Amino acid sequence: MYEVFDSFCKIPTWDTPHALDEGRFRAALSEVVHLADFSPEEMGRYIQLNHAEPIWPKTAAQLDKVINRLVEYATVEQKRAHRRV
Repeated sequence: MYEVFDSFCKIPTWDTPHALDEGRFRAALSEVVHLADFSPEEMGRYIQLNHAEPIWPKTAAQLDKVINRLVEYATVEQKRAHRRV
């Protein structure tokens, strides 16, 4: 399920708050956020394990901060999606 974030994370600027990057993240998230077994924490772990490579000019702490921001956003959106059901 979390593979939906692969195309988002393959863009070199995925870790920036740029509107295009955030739009790509929201588009990927919208495909899975409503699923019962979706977990924002697991999404964060998936991104950390598969896309937080040391080739990026970011420290581990910087990447952790970015991934935590994505997890927080996904948590809010998950709650919103479940209220609609």
